[in-house]
Amino acid sequence: MMGKKFTRDFRLLAFSCGFLFLLSPFVSDALGQGSKKGEEDPRLEPRPVTLQTKDGMEIRAFYFPSDQKKAATTVLLVHEWEGQASPYYKLVTELNKAGCAVLAPDYRGHGGSKEYVNLRGDKAEFDPGKMSRKDVEAVVAMDLEKAKGFLKDENNDGYLNLNALVVIGVGEGCVLGNLWAARDWGFPSIGSVKQGQDVKALVMISPDKQVKGLPIEPALNDNNLLQLPTLIMAGDGSLQAAEARRMASRLEARKKRVGRGEVTGLSIQMADTDLADAALVNDFKAAIPAIVAFVTTEVKGSDPKNPWVERN
Repeated sequence: MMGKKFTRDFRLLAFSCGFLFLLSPFVSDALGQGSKKGEEDPRLEPRPVTLQTKDGMEIRAFYFPSDQKKAATTVLLVHEWEGQASPYYKLVTELNKAGCAVLAPDYRGHGGSKEYVNLRGDKAEFDPGKMSRKDVEAVVAMDLEKAKGFLKDENNDGYLNLNALVVIGVGEGCVLGNLWAARDWGFPSIGSVKQGQDVKALVMISPDKQVKGLPIEPALNDNNLLQLPTLIMAGDGSLQAAEARRMASRLEARKKRVGRGEVTGLSIQMADTDLADAALVNDFKAAIPAIVAFVTTEVKGSDPKNPWVERN
């Protein structure tokens, strides 16, 4: 019954959120695997979730739990501007097969999170083209922070290790994800109470340098993020290639200074293609295996360096 209910709910969400990947053969495989896990523990079923932000927005997301539970590396996927999470279904499922718990939200104005209630109390819809820098800042401070709140609850229930979190950004999602990671690292522990500093690695795919005037530069200059393993991936012939090289060069120089001439924790992969964003991830064969290998090698939820910690 759980598997059938999930299938029905998932399809309803798919049509409302534009999750076109339901037409993909990967979906039936995931549903089958989720149902098998769900026979043992219903909370291991992949499922849609709705996140309510502090400013009243409803953020739609899709969550793939891991049967590794407290030993599960956790992944937060941040899609590109004017995109949505659904095209990254194959990446999400491959990460999940590798033991990761993955949350893929559509942030405000995108995918299944386009609607909001205006000041008159009427339902309205965002136009991403008309959204401002203030809206982008709200994605970082509200939407991604609420995504972490969901992951914190899953952590406390023993279904993942939030202290082993990897942020994957795509396109402008690199700006959003990195700025949020820097924000999260700005919350130090108070005594034995852990507040932040959960992000342990970053992945930037087809990175852009700004969104609506909000730049990635503060994150590139953040000393906390400098210590994190980072993967930068872009198509060598894509429009984002130059920015990817600039970021890589910038991080390499800073890591070299800190490491007294040595550069550690930086992987740069320029693919022999002009593909970008979802097309790079899905159509360049080496992309998903490289991302999964980086995530699972660099951050392990079972590593004593990243102990599971109950959160307030």
